[in-house]
Amino acid sequence: MKPYLQGALDGLCAVYSIVNATRIVSGIDEKDARELFKRILVYLERSKDLSKLLTEGIGLATIGGILRDVVGDSISQRHMPFKHFPNTSLDEFWLQMLSFLGDGRKRAVLICLSGPMWDHWTIVHSISERQIFFFDSYKLKRLNRSRCTTKHSTASRPHVLCPTHTYFLS
Repeated sequence: MKPYLQGALDGLCAVYSIVNATRIVSGIDEKDARELFKRILVYLERSKDLSKLLTEGIGLATIGGILRDVVGDSISQRHMPFKHFPNTSLDEFWLQMLSFLGDGRKRAVLICLSGPMWDHWTIVHSISERQIFFFDSYKLKRLNRSRCTTKHSTASRPHVLCPTHTYFLS
């Protein structure tokens, strides 16, 4: 028997992702990050069934509410360029992330990963032609492009990057 790790029983990856994105984009310090984490939990407690969210995770609409109502101007620009485009190819999605993150500004991509290994929100902080690099609460470091897809997972491409569930943040 192995011990559970943080994140194994809770659905807080979205909350950590939002706090981590704010750290990247706005440069908040540890004190401000802890305060933001607390404000997000208070928001969830007031507006949602907190125990359900803690055990089942947070969806896209709730993330949008947190970004709008709690994070506010700390992340001044947030958009979902693929919100209405579920058939976005991996090549197009990868190219847009590469362009967005490659201009040297403080930016982050909040993304949902799915597939047999993942049902997880995380932050992309950089990307190359071959790999995507994460700033992640579950110690996920990187994935090879050759193992990713934007469609359905397969044995050779088990990692699904979800364009419709992606925020570009700056």
